[in-house]
Amino acid sequence: MQIGDKIQISAYKADGTCYRWWNATVEAIEQDVVVTVNPPGHRVEGSGGGWISPHGIRAYYWLDRWYALLEVYALDGTLEEIYLNINSPVQIVDSGLRFTDYELDVSREPPHGARIVDEDEFAEAARTYGYSQPFQDHCYEIARAAMEVANRWVPRGMFAEQASGAQG
Repeated sequence: MQIGDKIQISAYKADGTCYRWWNATVEAIEQDVVVTVNPPGHRVEGSGGGWISPHGIRAYYWLDRWYALLEVYALDGTLEEIYLNINSPVQIVDSGLRFTDYELDVSREPPHGARIVDEDEFAEAARTYGYSQPFQDHCYEIARAAMEVANRWVPRGMFAEQASGAQG
């Protein structure tokens, strides 16, 4: 994997089912993190069908953290949201990156502070996939730490590929 490569990002449910995937361009490879970008108009595929995202997204996928961070941009380059997905540490695979999504998330829509979201989806996933109470507690501990990350995060700003429109 190198800067400029198009890779596939794959999100899995806790039972091992791939439920969402998309292509992204590698913007940076730093210590224990792969940074990808997608311009507005990129396609996201899902088990129930695909859609076109209206947002430009820069995503940070850590190999050693239990979350991924997305900078979500409007068409004009304005930051709309910092979004942290609580998930397994990302794995590098032949086609790109993969992770297990635990359904709990953190959102910060400036100028507001971060908040934990999708708790109903997390509760449903806990029932469906049999998350133990210690694992649920761990996910909430990660989410509370992720709120601090979201509140302190300094976004990099609009990226070059976003300005050029959809590219895959």
